[in-house]
Amino acid sequence: MDSAPIRTGAGERCLERERLLRDWTECVRRLAKLLEEHPATMKSSESNLAGFEEQIRLARAAETEACRANHRHVDSHDCV
Repeated sequence: MDSAPIRTGAGERCLERERLLRDWTECVRRLAKLLEEHPATMKSSESNLAGFEEQIRLARAAETEACRANHRHVDSHDCV
């Protein structure tokens, strides 16, 4: 089914790990931006607070999954 994990030695780059780390970083930034905007959104009478909180929930879930994907990859491939 799956082939054996590709192990990278010292000094070798793992492009998949770099991609996963970029994805995770982007998720963290998106979540941070939403959380930074949250107080202003709560004060605005024109905002859809429930929709905004759903965006935060989804961003938090995406960040958690990106973190897990990165750690799964590192654990299975030993590419640090």
